[in-house]
Amino acid sequence: MKTLTTRRIAITAVFIALLAVFSFTPLGMLPIIPGVIDTAFLLIMIVTLAAQLEGLFVGVVCSTTFGIFSLIRSFMSATVTAPFFQNPLISVVPRIIMGITAYYSFALMKKATANSGKNFVKNQLPSIVGAVVAVVTNTALVLGFMALGYGASTITVGGEAQTVLQFVTGSVLLINFPVEIAANVILTPILYTVISKYAKRGN
Repeated sequence: MKTLTTRRIAITAVFIALLAVFSFTPLGMLPIIPGVIDTAFLLIMIVTLAAQLEGLFVGVVCSTTFGIFSLIRSFMSATVTAPFFQNPLISVVPRIIMGITAYYSFALMKKATANSGKNFVKNQLPSIVGAVVAVVTNTALVLGFMALGYGASTITVGGEAQTVLQFVTGSVLLINFPVEIAANVILTPILYTVISKYAKRGN
């Protein structure tokens, strides 16, 4: 584990500030279906970058913060899914686990590709794998807990009544999940590479 230095504390504070901005403004919660689904790909990306750049501890601190902010925001949101996120098992727990899987998938892939002579394989590929694992972890656990706890409950989407199970296996998986995967696979490795190079120059 990386040492908790003053620099790391400051960087963690910056990540948390970004999470706050993106959690409580329209900048971070972009509506895929207005009033129904908001995508959190920017928040997931920040957590993924925190884990990749600063290690497990910072990654988990940021992922836990994301979960807490998600819980708070659920009481302020008018989307049809907001009441489900008022349950910490849905809003907080999956995000904590996401920070762990985002770090270990990246770290293990980084170790496995350390001797590669190809820059993409050695640097970008671990970041891409970590980004994919973070999104899959978040989506699988959030939707899984929603289905287990509220699967038979009925919600109204676009004027049509459907069960939560139908909703999470339909609209969310077909629309929200691909958007989050694509955005994080494209943006995370780019930002990881740029920030890593900048950090090395500053040392």
